[in-house]
Amino acid sequence: MPILIAIFWIALSLGLQILLFNHISLGGGIALAYLYMIVRTPVDWHRSWQILLGFLVGFVADVFFNTPGLHALTCTTTMWLRLPLLHMFIVADDIKTGCPTYHRLGSSVFTRFVAAVVLIHCVLLYILEAFTLFNFLNLFLKIVMSFIMTFLLLWAADVANDTK
Repeated sequence: MPILIAIFWIALSLGLQILLFNHISLGGGIALAYLYMIVRTPVDWHRSWQILLGFLVGFVADVFFNTPGLHALTCTTTMWLRLPLLHMFIVADDIKTGCPTYHRLGSSVFTRFVAAVVLIHCVLLYILEAFTLFNFLNLFLKIVMSFIMTFLLLWAADVANDTK
């Protein structure tokens, strides 16, 4: 994926997040559109560049959401865990270049991979945001609703965007 295409997808996903998805809440959770770029980052990019990209996406989200460091930390951590998660579901030799997509990984593997990435991100984000387990039921509902909305959004976006 050339860098200009990556910049386009980052700008599009963050723009949609800021202008649209932050204003749609269900059960306290929101769809996190900016995770699309984290899921679709090419595996052949140097690991340091991937983690830096995760940090930059989170940093931009922090600037617009007024959450100093929260999204930067969670996006960086999610990006750091992304490749090990991917290799949990496939053999490392199966995807050495390109992006993990619905078409390349297949329905089952892609679904499990996206679900794992989104679940880790949502749990980390909302636990750090609350910084307490005092109102556990509310926190749990927020995580579940955000997970469902984000997973469906990312899965549908990749299936619709995927070219053979």
